[in-house]
Amino acid sequence: MAVMDFARYKEINDQRLNYREMEDANVVSYYRNTGCGDGYRIYLKVSPESIIEDASYTTTGCGFGIVALAMATEYAKGKKIEDLRTLTPDTLETLFEFPERRKNYPESAVAALKKAVEDWEKGGGVPPEKRVTKAKAMDLLQTQGHLREASLSSVMLEKENFNGVDFSNADLHNAFLQNSSFVGANFSGANLKASFFNGANLMNANFRGADLRFAKLAGANLEGADFTDAIYDIGTRVDQKQMHIFDVMKKGGKDLYLNQEESAAG
Repeated sequence: MAVMDFARYKEINDQRLNYREMEDANVVSYYRNTGCGDGYRIYLKVSPESIIEDASYTTTGCGFGIVALAMATEYAKGKKIEDLRTLTPDTLETLFEFPERRKNYPESAVAALKKAVEDWEKGGGVPPEKRVTKAKAMDLLQTQGHLREASLSSVMLEKENFNGVDFSNADLHNAFLQNSSFVGANFSGANLKASFFNGANLMNANFRGADLRFAKLAGANLEGADFTDAIYDIGTRVDQKQMHIFDVMKKGGKDLYLNQEESAAG
């Protein structure tokens, strides 16, 4: 059995190799790891000759997910699009070998990269007019003082202070919001489907009537938050001690969240 290189694992995580939004990407592709529910976003800048000039990613996943995506995007740089179609987890593991119980991470990273290739070839992924970066969202907040009814699908707003901000009726589906502070924020009526609030401070936040189907709130501080009439489904995840919030919420049916449906609606 191979011994994982912990020093390199830590180095990749500390440096966040290739972890960034890319303003000039030709394709921005979204992938959800159905095994653990983590969200991956792949950014590719492709030349007219179909060569990957740059590749990056963002993820809500753990350290193993970060390493796998770092290796996948590092491998992609300088390759032709056609070269990525035959990429396998085994090839990826020539760059970093994962422990036996973590082989699912390179498998998911390869699947995410291949989906980005498919999106490039078919004109899929997040359309340019709907790509919202953190900088654009912060500029909008500064300009108007609120984010009511804002179109912020798939935005990445990690480790920021949004205490008291009004997000009512905003579209935040697939948004990366983990480890940010939303004390007293207003999310009433917001579309929060498949959003990630892991580790966020949601104390006294208002989620009345919000759509939280397949949202992840693991490790979030939910003290005093109001979830009255918010919608949940089988994919809505909270810590065991927070299960009581479902008592005032409405179940949104038995259907599981499907990426293709969200892509069509997005």
